[in-house]
Amino acid sequence: MPRARKLFPIYGSALANNMLSTMERDREVARFVAAYVDQYDRRGILGGPARERELAETIGREILLAMIVEVRDVLPNFFGKKLQSKLKGEETEAIDLFSRELLAALARAQNWNADDRRQFRRDLSLYSDFSSRRDTRANSRKKVKLPEEESPFIARVALLLDPSMLEQARGATRKFHTGVGLLARKLLRRTLG
Repeated sequence: MPRARKLFPIYGSALANNMLSTMERDREVARFVAAYVDQYDRRGILGGPARERELAETIGREILLAMIVEVRDVLPNFFGKKLQSKLKGEETEAIDLFSRELLAALARAQNWNADDRRQFRRDLSLYSDFSSRRDTRANSRKKVKLPEEESPFIARVALLLDPSMLEQARGATRKFHTGVGLLARKLLRRTLG
């Protein structure tokens, strides 16, 4: 199984660095917020440099959470499988090692203390639980139409962005979320070569 050895665990650290440098270099949050402000003429939501910094940090954290979940969802493809449940024991272990190194590298780069790491893991669990429920519903053999549950990313970022125009903020965030998922896949492909 040479591919699994190539994949783990050092590339978790490389992916974390790629995520952080891409977000900083491409100013993902600033571009998203600026586009929203321009589209809906909402200059008042910015409120100055302190508010812009807060948005950049908080939304940036949500982006990291969404990207990690996206990466975890597509990693079984590395082993030629669509579902995590189809992985062999050593493949699951490899993904776990990769994920641990990814989180550890993010914590080191962001200088998180124990409380920051605990909160990030708690929020990551929330995102992962949503992803699992979504996948379970998508793979369900029953054709019962259930109401679509909103992603934590969409709910949280829209509320941070513009609580007084929540529907518009949700729509913009929904599109942004799709882009974040695509970016995560691109960075994973680039990292794994």
